[in-house]
Amino acid sequence: MKSVDIKPFESIENLGDGYSIIQGQDEFRYGTDAVKLSDFAVVKSGEKVMDLCTGTGIIPILLHKKEPNAKYSALEIQPQMQEMANRSVKLNNLTGNIDILLGDLCNIRRLFEAESFQVVTCNPPYMKNDTGKKNQTQSVTIARHEICCTLEDCIAAASYLLPSGGRFYMVHRTERLADIMALMRKHNVEPKRLTLYASGNKPPKLLVIEGQKNRNSGLIVRIDTGE
Repeated sequence: MKSVDIKPFESIENLGDGYSIIQGQDEFRYGTDAVKLSDFAVVKSGEKVMDLCTGTGIIPILLHKKEPNAKYSALEIQPQMQEMANRSVKLNNLTGNIDILLGDLCNIRRLFEAESFQVVTCNPPYMKNDTGKKNQTQSVTIARHEICCTLEDCIAAASYLLPSGGRFYMVHRTERLADIMALMRKHNVEPKRLTLYASGNKPPKLLVIEGQKNRNSGLIVRIDTGE
């Protein structure tokens, strides 16, 4: 593990197996949804993977733990988050394995060639811009609300990056499931696998979904109660 600069109000969190991540006190911090997405996503040796809305870079780092022989890229719109994520990459000696790029996914066609990744992951902002309480920190507000990109922007970007048969993995809230499935089909990403997370007798609040580009219908649904 390399030595990197740690700024005031930042800390290093141990991810296990020799992996760590830098988190900022006043920035968006990863949660269990990122862990569930990385557990759910399937990455094979040699594949090229893009993580959209990467934030701290937690998704590509956790995916590298699972499959170190893939090539990971990630896109983040906030410069301070991209810089911090790159320091986490350096901290884990993963420079050359994970590239954290600064850019707007709404301009995806200017940034990457079409069909250039076999896998795309995304932990997008959950709340529509006109709903929910805004956080006092602009960085956290951008991560949680659809200010810089919408759900459709994320799905459209993923579709553009994937070839036929390419896989898209996303985590989101169940209240947006109808929108997610409608938008995936609109952009030729067929929902193939869905897990709903429930606690006890409460309705599920979180989901992870896999879609495949230009594939026939056929969806497998699972409910995870944590038991």
